[in-house]
Amino acid sequence: MYRQLWQLLTPFHKTFYSLIFKAVIYESGQLVTNYTISLIIRFYEAQVGYIAWGIGILALLIYNEMYMRLDNSFDWHIVSKQSHPLYSFIKQTAIRKLMRMNVTWHHHHNSGTLVGKISDGVWKTLEIVDVFSWELIPSTVQAFLSIIPMLYFSPITGVMSLVAMVAFIIITIKGEQEKIPIRETRHKFYDHEWRESVQAVQAHETALLFGQIPQIMDRLSGYHQSIVKHANEEGWLAVYKYNRARIRVLSTIRVVIYIIWIAQLLLPTIDQSNTFVQILKNFLPPMDVPSLIFISVLTERLFGSYWRFARIADRVYRNSEAVKRFMGLMLEPDPVDTGTESVEVKSAPEIVVKNVCFDYGGDYDEEKSALHDVSFTIPSSKTVAVVGPSGSGKTTLVKLLTKLIDFQHGDIDIAGLSIKKWAGEKLRRLFSVVPQGDSIFIFDTTIGENIAFAKTDATIDEIKNAATLAGIHEFILTLKDGYDTMVGERGVSLSGGQKQRIGLARAILADSKILILDEATSAVDSLTEREIQENLKYIMTGKTCLIIAHRLSTIKQADWIIVMEAGRVVEEGTHKALMHFPFGLYHRMVELQSFA
Repeated sequence: MYRQLWQLLTPFHKTFYSLIFKAVIYESGQLVTNYTISLIIRFYEAQVGYIAWGIGILALLIYNEMYMRLDNSFDWHIVSKQSHPLYSFIKQTAIRKLMRMNVTWHHHHNSGTLVGKISDGVWKTLEIVDVFSWELIPSTVQAFLSIIPMLYFSPITGVMSLVAMVAFIIITIKGEQEKIPIRETRHKFYDHEWRESVQAVQAHETALLFGQIPQIMDRLSGYHQSIVKHANEEGWLAVYKYNRARIRVLSTIRVVIYIIWIAQLLLPTIDQSNTFVQILKNFLPPMDVPSLIFISVLTERLFGSYWRFARIADRVYRNSEAVKRFMGLMLEPDPVDTGTESVEVKSAPEIVVKNVCFDYGGDYDEEKSALHDVSFTIPSSKTVAVVGPSGSGKTTLVKLLTKLIDFQHGDIDIAGLSIKKWAGEKLRRLFSVVPQGDSIFIFDTTIGENIAFAKTDATIDEIKNAATLAGIHEFILTLKDGYDTMVGERGVSLSGGQKQRIGLARAILADSKILILDEATSAVDSLTEREIQENLKYIMTGKTCLIIAHRLSTIKQADWIIVMEAGRVVEEGTHKALMHFPFGLYHRMVELQSFA
């Protein structure tokens, strides 16, 4: 996981190397501070004059000023070149990744969970980077620089300190690995809780109407109880099992080091002719009091670093579960668009669908799949309507034509080029699509900006003209702020018909060569529908149009009608021709709607 994370952060590698260089300089300066007390004692023992004391104090003041500036430089490097730029980079990279994934992938992933993974993953990734920058790198450099003089003044102290470090590392890693399955389970409950929370807020009105808020809160309470239970299990392991082990190791080695120091202090006072003393002096060089103070300060700082290492490991492992899940999302294979070609389309193009078979699972089955050998042609600047019962595959056709999903067999030619060869982004520029009412996404912004989504540089006159043709201009004028009216999350302040008309105005404003209307007037009243139908005659002029409709009265003027059932084309012809077959599906549908 960390290798992939390092690769993700490639643009920041030089920044990290620069930080390490500054950390080495910064921590080297700490040795001067550690030696200050020892130097004072040496000055005192040497009975230096006032001038020497004054020079020493002046040197210390200059050093403090320089070290403060170095400290500021180190901190500012992390803040300005890492933390904030990293957040922006990782968050944008993650959102860009989601936007690259195809429609089928998004249909298999809960949007609330995806947002949760990204939000949690970005912050936990930043926390790990910050831990490495603020603590691990300085502590590692500090430990390395502390051991060097320690090995000179008291080699055995240095060796024992290294033993303590190894023991700390082993105990810490073992403890963190034992916590991993507990953390994984806890994060699964976090996912459930996040999804339920997002869903609860989105379904607030429905929950109120059906009196289900207590039941929702009970489910959330159950998830939280599970989270707390696993958090306590993890905490018990940390406090009572592994922290105790680390304290015992450190306390024991500290006592051993004290004994070594006592021996180093006392050796010069013991009879030097003693053979045992001679042997000890080979391993324990004599040490004076100033050196002891210097080494003791280094040792305590070093032991303090070990606890910092333990806390760092705990934070890294604790955040790793979220980062692992985040990186799993980032490493999802991107959808492959094999198309790289395009053609210049100056007028409404012809669309030819040839024996297309499609299954949402990816494996076509002649009995169970969504589409079977579908073939039809939409001539340039003509209008073809597709009708049929719910679930017959009409909306699936829209996704195939716009290359949001890929079919398994057959082919589709648009402007004379196979859709498999078309570059998806360039192909979709040919389309203006008005999806079914529930699929029209309304952004939490103004009505004007919602209409102009497909053409952000549109003038207000162009926006108003599109709204007029879509039959919503008069309604907008009744609002206090007109086109500047905020519509709320997912257009909560709008009715279904109003959302649908905004979607239609958006498509009209895009003014693409191909227009697809998928139940574009299903949520509007009959009078508004008649007004829109009159305007559509003008809107569709010079465009290749595909109309999908349940209300058959809206497609009588289509140049050709295709009737689908269970993913197959069962009838096709003009309205007049199809009505000549009294036992045909289209005839029955018209009669049922007329009777209704």
